[in-house]
Order: sequence, then structure tokens, then C-alpha cells
Amino acid sequence: MVQRNASCPCSSGKRFKHCCGSLGTKSTTDEISDEQLLVALKKVDDEHIEGGLKPGAREIMNVGKALQEFGIQAILMGPEHMVPDISRRAQRINRNLFIPKELQIGGRHLGAFLFRDMFCQLYAPIVYGTCRIDFWKMLDLSDFQKAWLAEDSEQFARFVDQSIDILDFGFGWSEFWHGRKTNLRSKDLIWRAHSQLEASAATAIAGCDYSGTIQSALLGTELALKAGLAAHGMTDKELAKRTLGHDLTALTVELAKFEIDFDHERVGRVVEKFPDFVESRYNLPTPGRIETGHILMGAQYVASEVTRQFSDRNGRKDDSSLPPRKYPA
Repeated sequence: MVQRNASCPCSSGKRFKHCCGSLGTKSTTDEISDEQLLVALKKVDDEHIEGGLKPGAREIMNVGKALQEFGIQAILMGPEHMVPDISRRAQRINRNLFIPKELQIGGRHLGAFLFRDMFCQLYAPIVYGTCRIDFWKMLDLSDFQKAWLAEDSEQFARFVDQSIDILDFGFGWSEFWHGRKTNLRSKDLIWRAHSQLEASAATAIAGCDYSGTIQSALLGTELALKAGLAAHGMTDKELAKRTLGHDLTALTVELAKFEIDFDHERVGRVVEKFPDFVESRYNLPTPGRIETGHILMGAQYVASEVTRQFSDRNGRKDDSSLPPRKYPA
């Protein structure tokens, strides 16, 4: 129990009775209605948007600033008896201002996995320290569907392979220089590959227009291959010449000249099945759901295989218990 004349535990420098200890009086808290709190929270949320704060940051900062407008020093965390009712009410009302998914902790990279003809979300989460990532728990399928997936050895092997690819690329694209000397252009290109592949996966998961999935997957593949070549000093002018350009097979062959561990044969088989980047924009019909899924997962594989050459991320090399890769064949 904090004595009223003692220093306030919130470190404000005031006595408890003149700071947080005053929050229990009816004149300063109970008379403030939820409607008044909502008006104040909306106001400061607008101010924080203008200041460029994202939803996750505003969820934390809105309450403190809103309560200051009532002359109240907010306590938002701590033992239950130390968090005043006014703070709890303000936090509850403030959460209503946001779409729940906007408050979730994000990931390093969003990807997708095709179960039968349905797209499932996979992502490389933000983690700190040593941890075990269980994609099986993260997979957005029902228990019945997971059991169904586990019964199909081919689809389950594909799930394992894609999970590893998402992790290797998801963490590796931002560590493209680990253990290797690269350059700013290669880092920029692999970031652009990450952006395109995320867009491709998001479009597929949303299930709106798969033509966008195809275009972003093809462009993400091209940018990843060019990131590898840029790391070896190839200039934009050289990457854009007619012998390379949007030719994924040519880019694969070129990168294989520099990287002996690059699985260029498998990558070559994957990109040969892709539709032409330019033709697919203007003339070719949009592939069906299953073909679209294999193009997206193939793109995720190629990007991860490039990234493995330039980062310390290599799930299979780090875990000898994992079976040999089966997908893409």
C-alpha cells in the first residue's frame, strides 16, 4: 500500500496523493463519461495520424494523451490495484477505434501455401532470441483440414518445403549481406522482390483477382534473381540488356556462373513453367487457381534459393532431421 505522502510510483516526482493517488476520487474520474473519453480519444487519434504514427503505436499513445486533457496522469500498466478504472475504461474504448488485425504484431514476410485449390497464409514472424517456430499451429486451417493435409504425403511435403522457403526468405531478405560482401543495389532489389512476393501472396489469399498474383510473382522472381547478379557487381544496364531483361531462364543461367551452391537446375525447371511476363499482361488468359498457386509457390522457392546464397538462413542445412526437398520437383 503506497502512503499518500510518499513519492508516486509512476516516477512523476509528485506525491502519491497529488498524482495517481488522486485518481480514485469521484470528482476526477467517475464524473468523466465514456462519451467524453471517446471524443478525446478520437481527437488525439487524429493528431497521431497526422504525426505519422501507425495503429499499433496509436493504441499505446492515445490513452495517455487523451487522459492528459482531463488533467490525469495515466497509469496503463502494472499490478491490477495500481491501474485506475479511468485508465482501463480509456484503454477499452480506445481499442474500439482500430481494426483488430492492425494491432497484431507483424511479420518479416507474408507468403502463401496452396492446400488443394485453397490459399493459406504463411508468414515469417518477428521473433527475438532463440525460439521454435511451429508453422503447423500458425496454418490457418481447421483441425479437420490439417488432418486431411497430413494424410496426403505429397501435399504435406509441399507444406514443409514452402514453410522452410518462407522462413529462409522471410528472414534472409533483410540479412542479404550476412557472411558475404554485397552492395546497396542488391539489397534494394531483394527488398523489392520481398515487396512483390508479399503482394502476390496477399492477392492470392484475398482471392479477388489472380492476374495480380501472377504478375507480382513473376516480377518478384525476376527481382530476386537480379539481386543475386547485382551482388556480383552487375549493373542495371547489364541486367536490362536483351539477353537478360525479363528472361528468367537466362537470369538463372547467369547467376549459376557465380554461385556453385545455387540449385540452378531446379530453379531452371521452375521458371521454365512460368508464363511469359510481358505476354501474361496483355494476351495470355489468367491461369486457374491451382496453376496460379504453383506459380506463386515456385516464385517463393526461387527467391528463397537466391537468398540462401547471400545470408545465413538455410533451414535444411541447420536441421538435419528435415527430409530432402520434394517441391518443386
